[in-house]
Amino acid sequence: MREPVDIGKSRSGRRAGRRKFEALEAAARVIAERGADAARFVDVADESGIPVSSLQYYFGSREDLLLAAFRHASETELTAVVGEVESRGDPWEQITFIAEDAVFGYRPGDDLAGRIRIEAWRFGLRDEEMRSDVHRDYSVWHRLIAQSTAEGIRSGRFTTTLSSDQIAVVTLALLDGVGLRLAGSDPLVTFAGAVEVVLAALHSLLGVDAS
Repeated sequence: MREPVDIGKSRSGRRAGRRKFEALEAAARVIAERGADAARFVDVADESGIPVSSLQYYFGSREDLLLAAFRHASETELTAVVGEVESRGDPWEQITFIAEDAVFGYRPGDDLAGRIRIEAWRFGLRDEEMRSDVHRDYSVWHRLIAQSTAEGIRSGRFTTTLSSDQIAVVTLALLDGVGLRLAGSDPLVTFAGAVEVVLAALHSLLGVDAS
């Protein structure tokens, strides 16, 4: 005999899951705006409309809330990026998308992703668990770039003399470099110019065959 479904419990579970999701989204916005060091339960409560008592019940400490928010933001972004890269068959199109997506995270007025990346590094300098998370996230970016590069080399699309891992290291260094300058509103680096120069550098570095 089939067990009866507890509709009330099911709805409550979905509601709690939705509220945790909303709390994590709000926490990410607070971190991007105020910085991780200045992000408090009360700020997330104000941003999300979820009481401090509920946030404490969901996450425990402020540090655990911050870690959960960083993980939520990075996993959301990486899941989308991996899916988009895998949907593109041409290695140069894959590299182009990765570079554009990373720089787009620093768009003026829409730079939440870029600010979260910077704050994750800052927080990770003092927190070992966060540092491990940052290294894990970078390993995903590194692997995506290295795999696309390796495929481009195998197919003859790229003629670089560097290894796929070396290309991945240099690419991430380029993206982080222009990202920091964009985040700091460096007058010598514009958003459009940053995208253009990164892609030009990678095109030359990879020796892209246009045929």
